[in-house]
Amino acid sequence: MFTSARTMGHVIATPTPSVPVSVSEARVKSGPTMISPSPPRSGRRCARAVAQLVTRSADISNFDVMAIRSLRRNIFVMMVLTVVLTLSVCHIKLSSRITIHGDGFVYVPVGSSVMAAVDSLESHADLPSPVLARLTARALTGIAGKQVQAGWFKLDTTMTLLDAVTAIVGGRYRSTIRVTIPEGLTIREIAGILQSKAEVDSSDFLRWASSDSTCEMYGAEGASMEGYLMPDTYDVRWRSEASDVGTRLARHFFDTWNRHCEGLLAASGRTRHEIITLASIVQAEAAVVDEMPRIAGVYVNRLGRNMRLEADPTVQYGLGVRRRLFYGDLDDNHDYNTYRITGLPPGPINNPGLAAMRAALTPEEHDNLFFVARGDGSGLHYFARSANEHKRNVALYRARRNRGQ
Repeated sequence: MFTSARTMGHVIATPTPSVPVSVSEARVKSGPTMISPSPPRSGRRCARAVAQLVTRSADISNFDVMAIRSLRRNIFVMMVLTVVLTLSVCHIKLSSRITIHGDGFVYVPVGSSVMAAVDSLESHADLPSPVLARLTARALTGIAGKQVQAGWFKLDTTMTLLDAVTAIVGGRYRSTIRVTIPEGLTIREIAGILQSKAEVDSSDFLRWASSDSTCEMYGAEGASMEGYLMPDTYDVRWRSEASDVGTRLARHFFDTWNRHCEGLLAASGRTRHEIITLASIVQAEAAVVDEMPRIAGVYVNRLGRNMRLEADPTVQYGLGVRRRLFYGDLDDNHDYNTYRITGLPPGPINNPGLAAMRAALTPEEHDNLFFVARGDGSGLHYFARSANEHKRNVALYRARRNRGQ
């Protein structure tokens, strides 16, 4: 260090002794100074490594996101393709035709479960997919709210698997049952046939046939529709409503009456109810149609002479039985005992056919007052004008019956 001295106009530099100066003092004297130390070389390398690692991690993260998105997209596409493929296979199977065994009639009992109904179907036909048939049936009952329908179903060769399943679930192809109602049956017997053949509720049928509203609707003069139900063969759906079946029988009767009988009523001199009542007795007595007019003539003759009809079928109807009568039965006091009452009973004793009604309207003219079965298996009768002749015929009948001929 040097100090300057001004001597005689000259500046003379003189050295000054070195005195240690502290850093703080130096700062005071020279003012604040910014010191930026340079980072070491190893630190710069570390920073570059970290930067590279971050960049690489970002690249990896971007790759993972893209891979996940691609994977999700592929899974979705596979799911869609699987659903489409499954639906396509189901459509093909459901649209495939079944192969029928035998006559194609399938019976599903009342109260059958879905599985039992499909089992019945499978036992009568080869199904393209029994598993799919069961799943479809369950879907129809569970989702669509349909019910397994009991009864007979008619399958045909044009039916697909879906048609066959729909047949037993919902009753779309439920078959009708051909039910024959023979002439001369009572409404109770008709109810029994409908119950056994087509499971039409017999109690409901009897209630319908005996209700006042039904009789008033059709103008039946008796206490029921007895006599006003037309015997014939009907196609009846399984478990049909009893009133629907009864309505068909009643309408068929009145259609038949109006076409074939109404025009003959005035000439008979009797009411429609009387003619039907007489026809029901003729129907019960005659086994051969050709004899009906002759038998009707016997009863017309007896009515004309104010004689009791003494017709066994009326007594049987009053007793509610179909058996051979005993002498004690003839003493029962009821409205249908024509051994005790005079004239016709209160109403028909069965439901007669057209031939019996026409016989009652146009009876054969003769003088016979009696008849008895021949007993030879022909269904024909012996006719007589007098009581004595009738007794001989009865003796002949009994002798033949006792001989077993």
